[in-house]
Amino acid sequence: MKTFRTAWPLLATCWLAWPACGQTAAPAPDPAAGAVALARQQYNASFGRHPQLYNGPEYVDYAKRYNSRIGHQYFLAPDKLPGGVHYNGHYFANLQLAYDVVRDQVVLQLPTNPLTLRLASEQVRYFYLNDHRFVRLLADSSAGGVIQTGFYEVLADNKVQVLAKRAKRLSEQLSQRTINAEFVPIDRYFLRKAGTYYAITGKSGVVRLLADHGKEVQQFIRDKDLKFNKEQLGPSLTQVALYYGSLPTPQ
Repeated sequence: MKTFRTAWPLLATCWLAWPACGQTAAPAPDPAAGAVALARQQYNASFGRHPQLYNGPEYVDYAKRYNSRIGHQYFLAPDKLPGGVHYNGHYFANLQLAYDVVRDQVVLQLPTNPLTLRLASEQVRYFYLNDHRFVRLLADSSAGGVIQTGFYEVLADNKVQVLAKRAKRLSEQLSQRTINAEFVPIDRYFLRKAGTYYAITGKSGVVRLLADHGKEVQQFIRDKDLKFNKEQLGPSLTQVALYYGSLPTPQ
């Protein structure tokens, strides 16, 4: 009995301590695993919603390799602009887009990280950038090579269609062992009538193509004091086309 009394406090102490001694400590968080989980979360946020959209290669801003630059390679502005695109058989709205007019490429900003993608041009049917609408046309050998495959801005679309091919030429200059760049606009304009495309470079071409309302068109040009120089060709051509579309079709 004396031995029993001595052992009982020791046994009770071990019993009370058993839960703490019997459990293993929780492992410390793995920083690498946390980084992987965060990367997976960002990937799913960017790509998971529209995998048919976010499937292009990364767009690399090649202009940054130059020591200095005059201008930029984009339409309107170097910043991403609100827009939408019909891509891979679906239309996607509320996107941040840019249009590289040197390489004729549509650039998409991912929503959750700074990565930008280059959309596959052959999958783009049309896209919007602010209020500017662009369509993709394919070269037609029967049209005499007037239209080359690429994106064209639609400026007017009624009886006749006015298109602008937005483009820039990248000019490189070597100066004191550095390479500088200048982006020079070289926009071109086209008019589509009765299914045929025509390149427009001045007033005479417009009047000739719209000869069925030649008098009215020429009077409209005089009344509006429209100019057809390099800077004003696009806006003037658009005004004439919209006016022509409002006239009755000759009997």
